[in-house]
Amino acid sequence: MHRFINGIKVFLQGDSAAQPIIFIHGFPFEHTLWDDVIEQLKDDYYCISYDLRGFGSSEVGHGQYTMESYVDDLETLISRLGLEQVILCGFSMGGYIALRANERLQNLKALILANTSTSSDNDEAKLKRAKAIQGIEKEGVEPFLESFFTAAFTQSYLKEHQDRIALLKEKILTFDPIGVKGGLLAMISRTDTTQSLEKTPTTLLIGASDDAIIAPKIMKEIASKMKNSHYVELQDSGHVSMLEKPKEFVKALKSFLIKN
Repeated sequence: MHRFINGIKVFLQGDSAAQPIIFIHGFPFEHTLWDDVIEQLKDDYYCISYDLRGFGSSEVGHGQYTMESYVDDLETLISRLGLEQVILCGFSMGGYIALRANERLQNLKALILANTSTSSDNDEAKLKRAKAIQGIEKEGVEPFLESFFTAAFTQSYLKEHQDRIALLKEKILTFDPIGVKGGLLAMISRTDTTQSLEKTPTTLLIGASDDAIIAPKIMKEIASKMKNSHYVELQDSGHVSMLEKPKEFVKALKSFLIKN
């Protein structure tokens, strides 16, 4: 089942009376990144995924996104669906959104943060993203995507799952470049959420041993600053851990959810 909420395409699976979990995808993907995970959880939880503005089937608009505007969309989604005591599950940029939402929204039950960080971009990272925006303007999304996938996945996964990688690229290349550039702008301008870690609800953090984008030591450090956290590191996995290690990823989620 799906519906549009303020220009955002939202996908609903499971019993609406069950514990709600909102899955927030990372850059530059869309909601189907979570399909395999949701398939394993929908019988016991109310699973909600959605395409961030500018990605997938959601509206693009002006493309001048901020992390605040992403959280605005999330807040509207929660309100329109009448959700309470929500668990947010965010991957990478989706984690940035979840962490900022945690600072703004009331009554979140728990957080699940995969391959993400609390720190804002330093100058080097800002310049790198600015260069990526410039490259997309001149050459389109495809050259950027080639470079991004090389960093986001392990070489073994790229080699062994060429068909899936090709489908992911094909899907992303249908997105409006304005939305992709907007995602980069939002990450450049995001605030640091480290100072709020002591106030977070119970949190599961998932890192990956071979993550070339968010090193596992960063995830461990975040966990150490939280009062109620559990850290799981998936071995032999790159950044997109729910795709590279789906069984282990779901096992970590189920173990956490049963206790919370």
